[in-house]
Amino acid sequence: MRTTLTRILLAFALLATFGAVGTAQASADGPINAAAGCRAAPYSASFSTYFETEGSVDLGTYTTTSQCNDINLRSTSGTSYSACVVFIKYWPNCNYTTPVPASGAWVNIATDVKDGTRFVVRVFKGGRNYVTHSGVMDF
Repeated sequence: MRTTLTRILLAFALLATFGAVGTAQASADGPINAAAGCRAAPYSASFSTYFETEGSVDLGTYTTTSQCNDINLRSTSGTSYSACVVFIKYWPNCNYTTPVPASGAWVNIATDVKDGTRFVVRVFKGGRNYVTHSGVMDF
């Protein structure tokens, strides 16, 4: 009887151990690891657009990947501007407008976007004519 009880306890201990490993592996494939390559070169897209008098320019059509959970943008031109995401499914409406600082800091212009979603990025000129805005994106 004692041997049977020992074997049962050992079996439960092994199941608990493998269950914990299975749980750890499942969480390793979660959002943190899915975005491990996010915001790291090579980026998903880059752009440089020259504005004369236009109010905005639509860039793309892009498709989100599993590389990032969000659509990220960073200015590379030393000028600040605003941008938004226009999801093809909801054309021509922006999700919301996000300021993009000249400092080169990354900003999320859309969050928690499902993989395989098609979109364009709308970049706004701002107050000046004859200006170039450029940047990199990761999604």
